[in-house]
Amino acid sequence: MKALSIAGFDPSSGAGITSDIKTFEAHGVYGLGVCTGVTVQNDIKFQYVNWIDKSIIHQQIHILFERFSIDYVKIGLAENLETIAYITAQIKQLNPNTCIVWDPILKASAGFDFGHKIRTDILRQICQHIYLITPNTEEFQMLFGQALPQNIVKEYTCNLLLKGGHTTGQTVVDSLFMNQEIYHIKQSRSKRDKHGTGCVLSTTILTHLARGKSLPDACRAAQDYVVRFINSNDSLLGYHDYTATKQT
Repeated sequence: MKALSIAGFDPSSGAGITSDIKTFEAHGVYGLGVCTGVTVQNDIKFQYVNWIDKSIIHQQIHILFERFSIDYVKIGLAENLETIAYITAQIKQLNPNTCIVWDPILKASAGFDFGHKIRTDILRQICQHIYLITPNTEEFQMLFGQALPQNIVKEYTCNLLLKGGHTTGQTVVDSLFMNQEIYHIKQSRSKRDKHGTGCVLSTTILTHLARGKSLPDACRAAQDYVVRFINSNDSLLGYHDYTATKQT
């Protein structure tokens, strides 16, 4: 079983393609990767990113789809919404049945703002092609303003997981908006923190979808995995659990 990560390269491997590949591997899925940008960062500091030309992204995607059957794709960091729209449209042309999870990275955890200009028409194009979008509260507001999350599912025709990791309180609540249903997925907040938890969460959801779980069950299993990842050590760079496939 294969899945594709389309994301940036993080030299610390806490986020981006290399993090996604480790997450795929931990869940028994072979990970393929397409690079959208080379970042200069570590677990606490982000300096800049050198974006990969869209034509090179195009070639990377095509040569993989020529060779492999790819039904599951995670998209992370990209230069702008237009690039995301281009990527998602291209994937759907190559395989209309591809399940796409988009983790909208608009600002690095170290505070670097990528300066995305949000255009509603481009955002609608993207959401037409994806199965799930996984923003935190700040990203949601940057993308959709003050809209109610349950209305986004109707208006933008994709499922929404609103992450609660950046909120305060003793409990982390991720809220999944799917069709007319709302699922609240809760965990006790860990005293530790990790670089790249958003990448790990969205990628783990994709692996569980690839393995046949429903979306609510995939989100629950992914949250459980992220908790184990956060608690794997005391540093900001976590260890992956390579027995994960035996526990789910």
